[in-house]
Amino acid sequence: MKHSIRIPCITLLGALLVCAPQAARADDDNNLLKDTSFELQLAPDEGGWTLFEQSLFSTDEARSGSQSMFNGAFSRTVAYHPFFVGTVSGSYQEFPASPGSRWRLTGFGVTPTELQGTPAFGIVQVSFFDADGHDLGTVETVASKTARAKTSNEVNNQTPVGQWIFLDTGIATAPAGAGTIQAFTLYVDFSGSNTSQGVYFDDLSLCALEDDDESACKEFEDGT
Repeated sequence: MKHSIRIPCITLLGALLVCAPQAARADDDNNLLKDTSFELQLAPDEGGWTLFEQSLFSTDEARSGSQSMFNGAFSRTVAYHPFFVGTVSGSYQEFPASPGSRWRLTGFGVTPTELQGTPAFGIVQVSFFDADGHDLGTVETVASKTARAKTSNEVNNQTPVGQWIFLDTGIATAPAGAGTIQAFTLYVDFSGSNTSQGVYFDDLSLCALEDDDESACKEFEDGT
């Protein structure tokens, strides 16, 4: 849990700037995650998900199996600057990651009711840390430049209600000094909507690319 507060702040700063059901991917050879559809509820010390803030395993929604991960929040308006109070909730798993290693996280998200206000959204994200636990950010390879990994098909108030949306970080490359990667489900809500709301996640896949070979992650490209 030592990273759980700092990481979502990166998400908020970066992120402010359809698919058919399928079986869970827990048995995919290239998927490093455990309990990818949240059926087992493994403890973190067994390689399972670490949950923080308003997050829980839920049977209310499921794309495969009978459970999913719910990340929720209550954002309220206040009479003082910045005039709203928000929350970032989520879950993550951590893996060793050497500098220059390349990663891709995909999954699916849904909200059963329209999200109220902005910013209020759910995404999947990868973040890197050095050996001392310092946050190195969320990055993507773009030639020799370092930039934030893209978020695609964000679950927000513009996405269809009740429809599972394919989520994709794109290919993210570990920066110099990297020692670990954390793969997240995240819900960010600083809308001041005075409403309890959130996003459900299911069927996640974390792929580590070998050298320049992107074929290992091909099956994750369109959610099929």
